Amino acid sequence: MTKPRLTGAALLVLALALVLLWVALTARGADAPAGDGSSPGSPASPAAGFEGVAGTAAVVERVVDGDTIVAEVDGERERIRLLNIDTPESVAEDRPVECLGPEAADFAKDLLSPGEEVRLVFDVEPRDEFGRMLAAVYTEDGRNVSVELARAGLAEAITVGENDRFRPDVQAAMEEAQDASRGLWDPDGPCSG
Repeated sequence: MTKPRLTGAALLVLALALVLLWVALTARGADAPAGDGSSPGSPASPAAGFEGVAGTAAVVERVVDGDTIVAEVDGERERIRLLNIDTPESVAEDRPVECLGPEAADFAKDLLSPGEEVRLVFDVEPRDEFGRMLAAVYTEDGRNVSVELARAGLAEAITVGENDRFRPDVQAAMEEAQDASRGLWDPDGPCSG
């Protein structure tokens, strides 16, 4: 009985398949939303239960408004500004409540319940000029809260300092809301006049 032999073409196809597999696995790791999402000096948390999002574990205490929460991080109470979004004001002492501000805060509250564990993923600058921690906040099912607020039409995409890591996803979600005339971009909505 003759042993089957691999021809040059078959070897080439096998090698190409292995290269494509390696590229796919490498790209998947690079595109994961968390990457190395830990802050400097803080170990990244395992992804179990967070749909592949590694980062710093935090427990939500409360939602302040659409783009700010208070959470316990490493045993400390922190005020956290969600990266790459700006929502209408709803609680600023020196500014009036803006159109859809309360709705943005309520939407964030629906995503982030008190006592819920979340993952914080950081970018270049860890804090803003007010001392707030700057982070993308991910829910247990792997959703970036900034992206969800933008998709709902309740936030604009912004960049704070050099923190632009999550901007493309937030920008795409905001454009989706604009195209669908949702929230802030509804020509017949409360903010149109």
